[in-house]
Amino acid sequence: MATLPIYRVRNAEAGFGRAVDLATGLHGQGNFTIRKFTDRTVVRSGDRVLEAAGSGSWAADTSRLWRLGATPPQLPDPVEAGKTADEYLLKYGLAPRLGDGFGFGRSGTGGSFASVRTDGKRDDQQLDVKVNYAVTVRLDEPFEGAREVPIIGGGGKTIVTVGDKGDVLSHLAAWREIESSFAAEVVPREKADAQFKAMTRAFKVLDLEVGLAYFSAPVFAGQEFLYPVYTYRATLGRGERSFPARVIMLPATTFGPEPPKAEPQPPRKRGGPAFERGERRGYASAVANPFEAGTSWIGPLGGLNGSPANAQGFVDELAADGWLINFNWGDQNAWESDWRRNDDDWVDAADFVFYTGHADGNGWVLSSPDDGSLDFTEVGTSPGNPGDLWGQNDLEWVVVAACGPLEDEILAKGGGDVFDRWDGAFDGLHSLMGYGAVTFDTTDEGGRLVRYAKDGMPLIDAWLRTGQEIQPSTNGWGAPFGPTVWVGAMYVATAGADPRFDHLWGHGSVSADPRNPTSYVAMWTTC
Repeated sequence: MATLPIYRVRNAEAGFGRAVDLATGLHGQGNFTIRKFTDRTVVRSGDRVLEAAGSGSWAADTSRLWRLGATPPQLPDPVEAGKTADEYLLKYGLAPRLGDGFGFGRSGTGGSFASVRTDGKRDDQQLDVKVNYAVTVRLDEPFEGAREVPIIGGGGKTIVTVGDKGDVLSHLAAWREIESSFAAEVVPREKADAQFKAMTRAFKVLDLEVGLAYFSAPVFAGQEFLYPVYTYRATLGRGERSFPARVIMLPATTFGPEPPKAEPQPPRKRGGPAFERGERRGYASAVANPFEAGTSWIGPLGGLNGSPANAQGFVDELAADGWLINFNWGDQNAWESDWRRNDDDWVDAADFVFYTGHADGNGWVLSSPDDGSLDFTEVGTSPGNPGDLWGQNDLEWVVVAACGPLEDEILAKGGGDVFDRWDGAFDGLHSLMGYGAVTFDTTDEGGRLVRYAKDGMPLIDAWLRTGQEIQPSTNGWGAPFGPTVWVGAMYVATAGADPRFDHLWGHGSVSADPRNPTSYVAMWTTC
């Protein structure tokens, strides 16, 4: 009987003392403001912030991280950045404390990039250098030829960001200490493969690769056990279209938790929004909070059991802030027509829309009526052509939590030009946030994004941080969908309207609608 180890981990409280000690070392003896939440302690000193949870910490100089300057920064080469990062981890005791059976070391070097297109001319700039570290599990006996297994899920990674003149701009350090371990029986591959096949039966599996990893939840989440999972990397097809699927995780041992399950939604009724959500709210409720949101998602229909909770986290956090939730359509109810020919009633009748499911650089998967996916060719070749799409009415921000649509040649060969594909989406839209590579199925992006935004982070910063904390640094794919995982945002600007530092309504400033944009900006950072 084949077995794999399961590890019981320690979830310490969001350590107040550790947060203050670390902030004092990083920021000096300044005047701090301290806020204690259930899942973390936040220490601020001017533009510098330190957040400590029981399983790690995040710190940043928010005035310099992910900032596009007038002149390119003077960045160290990867070797010098690595030395700076090593010294930083040692000085502040940020490297994880590991027992037997685990490894820790640099896993690669990445960074943040920005591109600006003005008058048809594109300028690319590197903003920082990121030094990535990873914890690995070392097996006593090889499993399917592997003795060293990666950790995914965000809870086994460390990142140090080095910026202009070698200054450290931020860090992310995440690890839960091991308390004990025991062996669990392996789930036979053929059984897991059958489960994957059943989960993706609505699509054609065109290509498939299966690996083994250990799952460690992001720093902000609770977790009792570190456990192994099979990772399914697949290319799926529907009709004439194929796309890389979000990586699907299934338990590799009998002890592992089953994927989350969601009840299917009742079929939608034909007709306009009055049939679905009732008439528009009255004047009193609009005055109390005029902001509206919605979600579309592909979940169990596409083998993504994390999508329903991912979308629900988004709407729950906004509803708790007083927002009206216009729609939460999943699987067969996530109609493409809501994004295009009926967008005035749905997507463009909301201020903030979140999609999670399957995507690539060309668009994202939805359901019929229409052809079952939204393609960049269907949003126009430039703003106002065909016009009356996203932002003509209400829509400010769109998030696509999937495997795209922000692929670009600057990230990986074959990624194309993000501006050529998506400039036509901006008919008043402020920003389009998403990924530039294949990502993993998760339950956490929607809620975490809104929570950081409600803390006062600019929306783009909140999204970049969310992706970096949840997604792994590499995905096992080749170009243009990997191997590096990129999280990013695209936005447009014009005189008097620059949405780069938009905040969630009610939590800071929001730009005027950037009609007839004169500049297009895309920004990415490695996860």
